[in-house]
Amino acid sequence: MKVKRSKNMLVIRLDEEEEVISSITEAVASEGVESGIITSFVGALKGCRLILRKGLEKPISTHMEAVGNGNISLYKGAPLVHLHVAAGSDTGFWVGHLTEGVVDIFCEIAIIPVDLKMIRKYGQSLADSGVAVPYILDFE
Repeated sequence: MKVKRSKNMLVIRLDEEEEVISSITEAVASEGVESGIITSFVGALKGCRLILRKGLEKPISTHMEAVGNGNISLYKGAPLVHLHVAAGSDTGFWVGHLTEGVVDIFCEIAIIPVDLKMIRKYGQSLADSGVAVPYILDFE
């Protein structure tokens, strides 16, 4: 992983075999980014797990090209990465919430830190209804 920060942008390059969500979490934590907008995610994955809709998670174990965006917020004081991707290959095309993914070749991520505090709160009613990631965005 390589991380570079300018005044208004954090850019991350993930290399082959790195795990996407944990690596982004590590990078933003090390740079002190508590809230931000993932404006760009581009690259290749060799496997991932996507939430396609409520109640349906799909493991995908093939090379795919992926693009996406999302945000960074805090949950219980730690960064939480919320990233949606569109990923495809010659075997299919999927769109959903990325819960884990392994980089194939490389991925590039651009994040704009924001000065408002975005936090996540656990939504019991969402969990009860079968939502796999039941964290509601809120602001302080």
